[in-house]
Amino acid sequence: MAPVAPLGKNRVLALLRAGKLPFSFGSPHPVVAVLEQDGMFRVRELVIDPAEAKAAAEAAMAKGGPWMPEQYYALGKPTGRVFIEAPTREELAAKIEAFPWPREW
Repeated sequence: MAPVAPLGKNRVLALLRAGKLPFSFGSPHPVVAVLEQDGMFRVRELVIDPAEAKAAAEAAMAKGGPWMPEQYYALGKPTGRVFIEAPTREELAAKIEAFPWPREW
């Protein structure tokens, strides 16, 4: 799989308003997720555990398979920094509208 283009604020808002949660995005690979977590709606950083990534890479290569960036980034979990959060989907959308959107998102 090739690197992906940024999703963009408008598409993120459309997915959020359509209730298509959770979803991840970022360019060239997903680094952020929108999800409902602990009773809040959040835009949160995806974090990859180095030990888990190392074990997965070693297992893939031991089987003679590839280890590609897409496999690495697929291990990301929404446990990092919370960029935006709100108690409702509508409030999260309003906060996203006002948020200075990074180009790589």
